[in-house]
Amino acid sequence: MADSALHVRLLRVAVATLVGLAALALAAAPAAAAPGPGPQPYYGVPLPAPPFLNPFAPAPAPRFAQACDGSEPIFGGILGASAGGLLAAALSEHHGRVDPGATLFGVITGAAIGATLAASHCPPDPTN
Repeated sequence: MADSALHVRLLRVAVATLVGLAALALAAAPAAAAPGPGPQPYYGVPLPAPPFLNPFAPAPAPRFAQACDGSEPIFGGILGASAGGLLAAALSEHHGRVDPGATLFGVITGAAIGATLAASHCPPDPTN
């Protein structure tokens, strides 16, 4: 029994000595990092960033702004004049009679508003 206890103690001392020598050797050796594989090339398809993430990107022209030919104010004026005249005539009716002054004012105002709204989506003329 005494022999086995002695062998266990000697084994523990030997293991502790080996661990201590390994720690001393690791501490004394210069720390050299392994080079590793390095940066790997990316073979995937690059995904473009959405344009709203770049605040300095130029704003693309809307699709409807590319088709202005100059007839928009005329068409909008005609529609606005008819709508304004009908609205003013309906609002100025008093006992079955329509005020022609209010109707004329509605036609002129409706034409101005309709022409402005119809031409508001056209880009400015770069030749001016």
